[in-house]
Formats: sequence, C-alpha cells, structure tokens
Amino acid sequence: MIKVLRVDDRLLHGQVAVAWTNYYKVDTVVIANDKVITDKTMQIAFKLATPPGITLSMKSLEGAVAVINNPKHAERTIMVITKTMQDAEYVCGKTGSAVRDVLLGGLRSGEGKKQIDMNSYMSEDDICVMDRMEQKGINIFMQADPASRKLNSEEIRRNFNK
Repeated sequence: MIKVLRVDDRLLHGQVAVAWTNYYKVDTVVIANDKVITDKTMQIAFKLATPPGITLSMKSLEGAVAVINNPKHAERTIMVITKTMQDAEYVCGKTGSAVRDVLLGGLRSGEGKKQIDMNSYMSEDDICVMDRMEQKGINIFMQADPASRKLNSEEIRRNFNK
C-alpha cells in the first residue's frame, strides 16, 4: 500500500529518511527518478541515508510504476519519492488509485518559481500539474515536516497568487 508520494527535489535526505518514514510508518521507500538509476554516487548517498529496517528501492519512473502495480508488494507500506511534480503526475497516472496523497516539500527556488512556504517554491506549470492531479481525486498538500503546519491545495494556490 502506498502511504504517500512525496515530491522533493533532493529525493531522500535526513528529514525524509527519519521524520517522514517514522510518521507514515513505512517499511519501504521507492525513489522514482530516471537519473538515479545511472548515478552511482547518488545511489550510495541514498543507501547511507536509509534508516535501518527500511527497504530502499531506486527505480526509473517506469520501474517505480511496475513496483507499485505489482500485487506482490501490496502488503508493504511504501513511501514513493519523486523529484518533480511532473514525475509525480506520471507515477500517479500510471498506477490507478494506488496513490491517494501527495506531499509537497523541499521544492527549491528557480527561474519562474514563487515561494509558497518557507522552503518550497512552485512554478505556474507545477500549479497546473497540481490542479490536474487534484481533478483526478488526489489529495495534495504541502508540509515541511510532520510537526509543521500543513497547507492544503487552496492555500498553496493562494500563496502562489500573492
């Protein structure tokens, strides 16, 4: 079962590895990213960041979809992590209703992006992707860590349009 899909441009790092895996009580983290499968340095770093007792699976987007859609993983409690909103939309679109909640956080600033929360920025395209995902029944929210305030999609839009 997919507990949550997190969009974080750093993918797996300390806060995600410790705070979010504990909060959602996951036993598996699936990193869905086409570049990570060819980057040995990133693979080593992510393996080192993975807490004891958590299974780490680093897959291409297609590979992550295959894992999520494989009935043999149905008993696992899984957190999926993508780097971008577009990757999250792709995974959600290929996995039926497996992903119900998308947690946004750790989206760094960049050209054409506006600040939404302390450490998260989104572009107009990101907002459009969020809208499309929401229209498909996916619950989208932004939260830096489990103890911080949660912003719903309406608040995300309001902050973007300021």
